[in-house]
Amino acid sequence: MKFSIVAEAFERIEKASARLDMTGFLAELFKKTPVEDIEQVVFLCQGRIASSDKGLDIGMGEKFVEDAIAKVSGYSNREIENLYKQKGDLGLVAEELCGKKKQSALFSAELTVEKVFQNLLKIAKSEGTGSQDLKIRLLAELLNSARPVEAKFIIRIPLGNLRLGIGDPTIMDAFAISLVEEAKNDKKVSEKIDSALKEKKPEKRKEEFERKLKVFVREKIEEKYNVHSDLGSIAKKLKKSGLKGLDTIEITVGIPIRPTLAERLPSAEEIIEKLGKCAVEAKYDGFRLAIHKKGEAVTIFSRRSENMTEMFPEIVEAVRKQVKAKEAIFEGEALAVNEQTGEYLPFQATMQRKRKYDIKEKAKEFPLKLFVFDVLFENGKNLMPLPFQKRRKILEAMVKPGQTIELTKSIVTDSSKELERFFNENVEKGLEGIIAKDLNARYIAGARKFAWIKLKRSYRGELTDTIDVAIIGFFRGKGMRTEFGLGALLTAVYDSKADVFRSIAKIGTGMSEEKIVELEKILSKIKTKNRPARVDSELEADVWAEPKLVIEVVADEITKSPVHTAAKKELGDGLALRFPRMISIRRDKKPEEATTVMEIIRMFEQQKHVQIGDET
Repeated sequence: MKFSIVAEAFERIEKASARLDMTGFLAELFKKTPVEDIEQVVFLCQGRIASSDKGLDIGMGEKFVEDAIAKVSGYSNREIENLYKQKGDLGLVAEELCGKKKQSALFSAELTVEKVFQNLLKIAKSEGTGSQDLKIRLLAELLNSARPVEAKFIIRIPLGNLRLGIGDPTIMDAFAISLVEEAKNDKKVSEKIDSALKEKKPEKRKEEFERKLKVFVREKIEEKYNVHSDLGSIAKKLKKSGLKGLDTIEITVGIPIRPTLAERLPSAEEIIEKLGKCAVEAKYDGFRLAIHKKGEAVTIFSRRSENMTEMFPEIVEAVRKQVKAKEAIFEGEALAVNEQTGEYLPFQATMQRKRKYDIKEKAKEFPLKLFVFDVLFENGKNLMPLPFQKRRKILEAMVKPGQTIELTKSIVTDSSKELERFFNENVEKGLEGIIAKDLNARYIAGARKFAWIKLKRSYRGELTDTIDVAIIGFFRGKGMRTEFGLGALLTAVYDSKADVFRSIAKIGTGMSEEKIVELEKILSKIKTKNRPARVDSELEADVWAEPKLVIEVVADEITKSPVHTAAKKELGDGLALRFPRMISIRRDKKPEEATTVMEIIRMFEQQKHVQIGDET
């Protein structure tokens, strides 16, 4: 398949202002793509060359990318840097300079998806002496044959900034569109949907049928994605066998399962009222990890499905010694502890273990304990459909006593007073609080349900929980902050139904000079001239950013807002955070794992409603 087809589709998607148009253009691209290229095309749409669990990052710095552009175009690095300052996007620089090269190529050939993908794969795998020169040559080779629009996207992928605004939900939506006709031709599916229709008028009934059919297909795809989060692999099966291809996808040790997520309630009384008798576990403030064991092979995934095995050697060794099962997939929370005092260290200390270098030194400085809380698979059996209390018993039998792995501290109660007492005990120990779990609930991958409910330690003010928000832009500094160029952040919560980020707060406090410098460095790589397609904001940022970075914030309360868009569709007014302060950068969370609009609405309803006029 010609890469130009992909590049032209990307161009249309980038220019689209409506998500519906983006999804339609993507569906057209998938229809055009042959089965042998579909996996690679899906990965390119995600801006990578493998599923996130493979740990294959292309990772080229801006200077090396500039060298590749200079090598092909004949322009000097200084000229390229000056143009980059004007445009703020090396992809646009490559597009312009590859359209007016100062030198002719000795050899060029029309680019294929396979050629682009293989060169990017070689760049990702290149290590050791001479690897940087090789990466520059491989990228330059692609640019040598690239048309201007192809060059733009070829350059953006190694920089990790494709700027299309495509998330995994959009990719699944696009496949749902392309597979609707197949589902329509399935007599059983059509009859099932038709029998559930409520509309009586033929025209309205047809619209409802089409809508529900698409939802049915989309849910089937997401159901498998939740237990096999490799969209490239799923795309190949869909392209080859249609919806029937999904039947071959099962839980596999070594392929990440999307974690179930907890809802929140503000008090012990409301938790007991909601769940009745329930399990109550300590909530640890560390890395949520999924551990996959197959014989002696152990793989550790983050909640973002990143392969983190190499970072945690003591956990790998402990799994081999303490986990009896030959095959298992289970979850736990890893956090740093003071071995002398047994004290739990703050999340910032645990975060220092997320690194590619000096792993042994940091492992000695910040040893980890893994507190396990659920098991999803054991010795060939899918345990997810079992009620939680049965899964917990299997987990207890599966883990031997040892130094590194422990089960989470837990009680079973139907008393709000006992739950409150257990909550206070854990907060006094320096933990976040508790998670209450429905004893009879199955494990629901990738979903946020009231099967798990968290209660975290209170902060000052009316809002009793932290909120995770995605940065969607920033405002330039004023006064003392002028030298940094970063004065305040524009942030958003996630609308999971629309796959859009809706603004909720401007944040200018809680950021030290050191943190501002760190944020500036990160944001410089994801900033964009125009508002990203997945961002809904009535406020205009000085500089927009792709919603990729999540930060944890605390605020006094949630208030109604005339300027923010979070919950505006649901409530008529937007919601905003009053006096928000940044606590930390959450590199362990995907932007789609930010607090959702529906969570914000529920939190707003749970607190005292105080309406103010200006809370931007």
